[in-house]
Amino acid sequence: MAVPPNTKPIPILNLPFIPLNYIIQHFYPLTTRFFTTLEKMSAYHKIDKPCEIRHGFKFPTRSISHKISEKDTFLFYFSIDILSKRNKYFRRKRNRKMSPFSSNGNEVSIKFAKFWVNYVCDLFRTKINMLFLNSNASIEQMSAVAEWTKSLFSECWFCHVAGDDANSESITRFFKIANFPIRFLAFELKHEYEIAPIDCGVLNAQEVLIYSKPTKYPVNWFTLEQTMRSNWTKLMFGACTFDASDLNQFIKGWLNGNNSKMEVFRAVVKPYIRDLVLDGIEYEERDITERRRPYN
Repeated sequence: MAVPPNTKPIPILNLPFIPLNYIIQHFYPLTTRFFTTLEKMSAYHKIDKPCEIRHGFKFPTRSISHKISEKDTFLFYFSIDILSKRNKYFRRKRNRKMSPFSSNGNEVSIKFAKFWVNYVCDLFRTKINMLFLNSNASIEQMSAVAEWTKSLFSECWFCHVAGDDANSESITRFFKIANFPIRFLAFELKHEYEIAPIDCGVLNAQEVLIYSKPTKYPVNWFTLEQTMRSNWTKLMFGACTFDASDLNQFIKGWLNGNNSKMEVFRAVVKPYIRDLVLDGIEYEERDITERRRPYN
């Protein structure tokens, strides 16, 4: 196999604007983001053309992560130390003094997160359309994120609420404040004890997935009353505490005009007693010889 000769690094910052622009257009998204924070690149602030990619940000307790999705999905984690080092240049240039953490020192400062989110959106000339929420965030932080994002989103393509613990009041507060449309909404809570019900109000969502991990702690924080008044296209539960009477009541309401937009409903229950679930409901037996395409 031929061995390429040793070559010297190319000082790309010395190139004229047009070839430099061409090179940057082929950078990996993460490289582009950090490259533009260099002091010598202060004049080159935006990508030359809008990027057809999805941007999402996560707001856990002590870190910020940025997710970029195109044909493949890339997940980038930016530690507070990395962002703080790069934030020094912006502080000198724009006279911004931002502390990475809130006053209690346990959560990322919303002001700090907003600065970096706005910078990346401006850089790629796009808007964020994915949101990843920490299910155990404080009420104050969740309220602040809701107030900010309700003016940031025209529609949220994907909203994911997950964590090793859950603060029901914080999650409820978020959805009461943030009333933007959501295309896909997923709850993935990990809790080993009973938690208070989460009230999403009249949630403007299309497809909703609700489940707990591990499955030995089934969903008991989304009530039958909320299910009855929801009007989503698809509603899918993992293991949940609904019984046959609950499912019977829901299906009857569905047939009588409740949940008029709903096309798909799924719930994992144990035990499943068909006669009780379908009591008083006329239905057609499925022909077991007929092949049907499974819903994915």
